[in-house]
Amino acid sequence: MGPMRALTWLWRGARRLADARARSEIATRRRHRDRIHQDVTLTRIDRYPRLFAAARDLLADRPRPTLLSYGCSSGEEVVSLRGYFPDADIVGAELNCAMLAACARWPHDPRTRFLASDDAGVAAAGPYDAIFCMAVLQRRPHGVENEGRETIADFYPFALFDRQVAELAALLKTGGLLIVEHAQYLVTDASAAPLLEPVGDRGVWPAKGPRFDRDGRRIVPQPTIARLYRRRAA
Repeated sequence: MGPMRALTWLWRGARRLADARARSEIATRRRHRDRIHQDVTLTRIDRYPRLFAAARDLLADRPRPTLLSYGCSSGEEVVSLRGYFPDADIVGAELNCAMLAACARWPHDPRTRFLASDDAGVAAAGPYDAIFCMAVLQRRPHGVENEGRETIADFYPFALFDRQVAELAALLKTGGLLIVEHAQYLVTDASAAPLLEPVGDRGVWPAKGPRFDRDGRRIVPQPTIARLYRRRAA
């Protein structure tokens, strides 16, 4: 590494460490290395309006649904869901302690809870009528796409994704919805897929970003995928 490149690397590293959000991402990555998926906490209000609206319409027959925002970051997704589900009980779960603390800045809502994303706590707050798992089931997505990676098995194995889908499916009520966007593997490849039925044509369009098979190899051509799944009876 040349001196200028080394200086650039050190400057970028120092700048990143000076950023509280970045520091929290590094700490979370180290603390939860065996179970973390996406380790970047970027989010924004009403990020998925088509999917939120579709879920609202599909749950119209459930007057007070219980919803889970799995990987809620600093709470924007939970706040957005309240606009679509005014009568819901909403749970936001997050691994990153700093982001979980940031959720407290939102105005108090007696039917909203934020909690640490541990298995027991998330399960105790359920079962759920819908689980939103948005931009969670992936690792280094921008690097993977920009570098044209042909495999992700070495740093994001299918087994981690598969276990997570099974855990989320188990938390759903019969007929409940699992909504997944920006996953690098296919829900239809998961071992829990027999419990999850794609819901009609809503939420079905070409994948955003590359997708990979069970062996972590890039799927070509880019597949068309569903984002909304209904939980079948066991």
